[in-house]
Amino acid sequence: MDIDALTKGFGLVTTAISTLKNLKELIPSGDKKQDIEKKLEEAEKNMKIAEADIAKGFNYQLCHRHFPPGVMLEIGPFKSKCNTCGNVEDYDS
Repeated sequence: MDIDALTKGFGLVTTAISTLKNLKELIPSGDKKQDIEKKLEEAEKNMKIAEADIAKGFNYQLCHRHFPPGVMLEIGPFKSKCNTCGNVEDYDS
Protein backbone atom coordinates (compact mmCIF):
# COMPACT_ATOMS: atom_id res chain seq x y z
CA MET A 1 0.00 0.00 0.00
CA ASP A 2 1.34 3.43 -0.99
CA ILE A 3 1.49 6.09 1.76
CA ASP A 4 1.18 8.85 -0.86
CA ALA A 5 -2.10 7.36 -2.11
CA LEU A 6 -3.36 7.11 1.47
CA THR A 7 -2.34 10.68 2.19
CA LYS A 8 -4.16 11.83 -0.95
CA GLY A 9 -7.24 9.88 0.16
CA PHE A 10 -7.15 11.48 3.59
CA GLY A 11 -6.78 14.85 1.92
CA LEU A 12 -9.94 14.23 -0.08
CA VAL A 13 -11.85 13.22 3.05
CA THR A 14 -10.54 16.32 4.83
CA THR A 15 -11.78 18.44 1.92
CA ALA A 16 -15.18 16.76 2.19
CA ILE A 17 -15.34 17.53 5.92
CA SER A 18 -14.38 21.14 5.19
CA THR A 19 -17.16 21.37 2.61
CA LEU A 20 -19.65 20.00 5.14
CA LYS A 21 -18.46 22.60 7.66
CA ASN A 22 -19.25 25.31 5.11
CA LEU A 23 -22.69 23.81 4.47
CA LYS A 24 -23.54 23.83 8.17
CA GLU A 25 -23.75 27.61 7.93
CA LEU A 26 -26.99 27.09 6.01
CA ILE A 27 -28.58 25.43 9.04
CA PRO A 28 -30.39 27.77 11.42
CA SER A 29 -28.85 28.18 14.87
CA GLY A 30 -29.99 25.77 17.53
CA ASP A 31 -29.36 22.35 19.00
CA LYS A 32 -29.16 20.59 15.61
CA LYS A 33 -26.47 22.97 14.39
CA GLN A 34 -24.43 22.46 17.56
CA ASP A 35 -24.77 18.67 17.19
CA ILE A 36 -23.57 18.86 13.58
CA GLU A 37 -20.60 21.06 14.56
CA LYS A 38 -19.56 18.59 17.29
CA LYS A 39 -19.86 15.61 14.95
CA LEU A 40 -17.80 17.35 12.26
CA GLU A 41 -15.07 18.23 14.77
CA GLU A 42 -15.03 14.64 16.00
CA ALA A 43 -14.84 13.30 12.43
CA GLU A 44 -11.93 15.62 11.63
CA LYS A 45 -10.06 14.56 14.78
CA ASN A 46 -10.66 10.87 14.03
CA MET A 47 -9.33 11.31 10.48
CA LYS A 48 -6.13 12.88 11.79
CA ILE A 49 -5.70 10.06 14.32
CA ALA A 50 -6.27 7.47 11.58
CA GLU A 51 -3.71 9.18 9.34
CA ALA A 52 -1.14 9.08 12.17
CA ASP A 53 -1.91 5.41 12.92
CA ILE A 54 -1.46 4.44 9.27
CA ALA A 55 1.76 6.44 8.96
CA LYS A 56 3.08 4.79 12.12
CA GLY A 57 2.26 1.40 10.55
CA PHE A 58 4.51 2.39 7.64
CA ASN A 59 7.28 3.29 10.15
CA TYR A 60 7.02 7.04 9.59
CA GLN A 61 8.09 9.25 12.47
CA LEU A 62 5.33 11.18 14.22
CA CYS A 63 5.48 14.70 15.63
CA HIS A 64 4.51 14.66 19.28
CA ARG A 65 4.33 18.43 19.73
CA HIS A 66 0.56 18.38 19.26
CA PHE A 67 -2.41 16.01 19.24
CA PRO A 68 -3.29 14.30 17.09
CA PRO A 69 0.34 13.79 16.04
CA GLY A 70 1.39 14.91 12.60
CA VAL A 71 3.29 12.76 10.13
CA MET A 72 6.99 13.60 9.86
CA LEU A 73 8.03 13.64 6.20
CA GLU A 74 11.68 13.13 5.28
CA ILE A 75 13.27 16.32 3.94
CA GLY A 76 16.87 15.12 3.96
CA PRO A 77 19.12 12.42 5.35
CA PHE A 78 18.03 11.79 8.95
CA LYS A 79 15.89 14.95 8.91
CA SER A 80 12.10 15.10 8.97
CA LYS A 81 9.49 17.86 8.99
CA CYS A 82 5.98 17.69 10.44
CA ASN A 83 3.34 18.14 7.75
CA THR A 84 1.03 19.78 10.31
CA CYS A 85 3.09 22.24 12.37
CA GLY A 86 6.36 22.46 10.43
CA ASN A 87 8.50 21.13 13.31
CA VAL A 88 11.87 19.87 11.99
CA GLU A 89 13.74 17.08 13.78
CA ASP A 90 17.20 15.68 13.16
CA TYR A 91 17.44 11.92 13.80
CA ASP A 92 21.20 11.63 13.24
CA SER A 93 22.00 11.88 16.95
